[in-house]
Formats: sequence, structure tokens, C-alpha cells
Amino acid sequence: MLAKKGWNIISRSYQRETRISLDDVHYGPISPGETELKLLGDVKSKDVLEIGCGGGQNAIVLSKWGAMSAGLDISEEQIKHARKLAKREGVKVAFYIGNMEDMNMFQNERFDIVLSSCAIGYVENLKKTFQEVFRILRKNGLFVFCVVHPIANRGRAVRYGTRRYWGIGNYFDRRRRIWTWKTSGKVAKFYGYHRTIQDYFNLVVATGFVVEKILEPEPYPLTKMSETERKRIPYVHKDYVKEYDIWRRIPFVILFKARKNPKECAV
Repeated sequence: MLAKKGWNIISRSYQRETRISLDDVHYGPISPGETELKLLGDVKSKDVLEIGCGGGQNAIVLSKWGAMSAGLDISEEQIKHARKLAKREGVKVAFYIGNMEDMNMFQNERFDIVLSSCAIGYVENLKKTFQEVFRILRKNGLFVFCVVHPIANRGRAVRYGTRRYWGIGNYFDRRRRIWTWKTSGKVAKFYGYHRTIQDYFNLVVATGFVVEKILEPEPYPLTKMSETERKRIPYVHKDYVKEYDIWRRIPFVILFKARKNPKECAV
């Protein structure tokens, strides 16, 4: 699987080059986090799982906030980093290596909240992933996830005179694509899966969830912020700061807040 191999290759350089908060749950580059968006509610004493947890920062924050936190990721290198980070921060988080499409290590109705930040877009079988989340959530459990916005995922920067704009290609082209990530001399390939907003929404509802909210958070106004304020942004990578003139105009992520319907799964 390319995602597993890719993250194992770039994990160390990615974690070194990306500033990810250990005080706030992040929902994507230069975007507001949980402290501002308030999607999860009070997590104290709740069983919370982050799927596609990467280096474990969100799961660590949730543990600091009083949750009984766990994280799942397909990359051994990412989980290795997460375990070291949790130990350094002095918190207890259960980290697992595995695929979110088959979470058989967790029993039915194991968690109160399942969270995912910019990871679900890597999965091939979205239907199975949502069914697994539904299975491991308790009655009225909360599912909060964000993915790269379809507008950001299916476009490119184009130049008109001296200005650069975001041009949308074929929004309905759902073919899998392979893309390359270069960082600190490391090169890794990943599969990319483009889905439309209706693809996500309809499948979440068909699985048995009730969608309570959809958000397209605007990025922070970097040009109007002091350095101290910038340091409080939950997720910052140099590439997004460099291309801020583009990313300030379009939503980079789309967020879904959904609740498990007590009725049986519909698909």
C-alpha cells in the first residue's frame, strides 16, 4: 500500500518540518482548531479514537484534556514517533498500527468519539471505513472528520498576468491518482482519492449517521497576525505559508460532524 510505504519514507522529515500543536486539536493547515471550532464538546473521561493519527499530536492533546485517548495509523514510523512524543509529553495514549478500513482490534461500541484529520482521503474503500467507524461507536457517538476539500483536491494554481488564481479541473473525475511528495531530499508516492461533497455526505448518511454540521473553515489571516499569534495556529507547514495568497481564497479542508443514529446501519 502506497500510503503506508510513503509515510514510512517521509515521516521523520515531515514531523521535523511541520509544526503541529500539542495544545489544540488541529483540522488541517493554517485553519482553526478545536479550541475555536468546538466540535468535540467536553472529552473528559470519554473514550476517543483518532484514525489516521499520524505522529499522534491530536491524540496526545485529547489525553491532556482528560480523554481516554487512542490513535490508529497505518505507518509504523508515524506510530513510532507518536509513542515517543506521548512519552515526552507525559501522557498515556494507546497507539495501534492498522488500517481504518478494518479495525478488528476494536470491539463493537468501544468509543464515544472517533476523530480523523486529513487522513480519510487516503483510504480506498470509503464505505467500509464509515461502516467500521459506525460499528465501534457507541449509541449517539460522535464522528468528526475532515478531508482535503474537493475544490483544493481537484485544482491547480494558474497565472493570469501577474496574479495567480486557483483553477478547478474536472470536479467529477473520481479516478485514483498517484501524487509525489518531496521533502528534505525524501521522495514518496501516494494514492489520492477524489470524492465530491455529495459523495461524503450521502455515504455518511447512508451508513446511519446524522450529519449535524458541515464546515469549510477559513484560514487564519496570516498577514494580519503577530508572530506570537502565528505560533498558536494548530498546524503550520512552510508550503502553505509560502502559497498563502492561494490558500486564503479557497477552503483547504471540509469538516463533517456526525452523530451515530441508534437505528441499524442502512448499508
